[in-house]
Amino acid sequence: MKKLLLVAGIFLCTIGVQAQNQGDIGVNLYGGYTFDDNISDNLYNVEFKGAFQYGLGAEYYIQPTKSIELKYLRMDSDAVFTKYLVGTDEVRQGNAGINYILIGGNNYFQTGNPKVQPFLGLDLGVGWINAETGSHTGFAWDFKAGVKIKTSDKTALKLQGYFQTIWASYGSDTYYYPGWGYVTYPENSSIYQFGLGAAFEFDFKH
Repeated sequence: MKKLLLVAGIFLCTIGVQAQNQGDIGVNLYGGYTFDDNISDNLYNVEFKGAFQYGLGAEYYIQPTKSIELKYLRMDSDAVFTKYLVGTDEVRQGNAGINYILIGGNNYFQTGNPKVQPFLGLDLGVGWINAETGSHTGFAWDFKAGVKIKTSDKTALKLQGYFQTIWASYGSDTYYYPGWGYVTYPENSSIYQFGLGAAFEFDFKH
């Protein structure tokens, strides 16, 4: 009886698990934790506290191991804004929404187990930050690496680490320093975010 149960269990785990086909479409539900980061230059520092990131993606498989994906990601973070002034600093706290719209490619690697596929992905797009201190938009990209685990013919779990950035250029500010005169500071900086998360993929077979 135990042997029969073991064989049945193995059969249930493998039944319906097939390789991805060219033309398949996957819908990915993203969730993960993004760690603290900050933007800083000569005039200010903005610290973004770690928070939950969530999103939705649509993935088209151009080959069984290669795909193109369009996705939207967002996290809502507590932010601490510090502006360095002569003689004193201005500190404000508030909420910030960090958003990404990205398009890019994923490459999956075949292993001896058809249910397990390591992968790498690179995406480009736009990112924007909505905060009580202002809004900023810039070029964005992300890189991810992980493993895809097929749980059935139409579902999969992706475990991944990711690195994301938004390049930001905010213009410049000019200040007068006694004995020095006027000094102009360019306000150019970028946000770099690292996180760990997962995605649940639902496949629509071609």
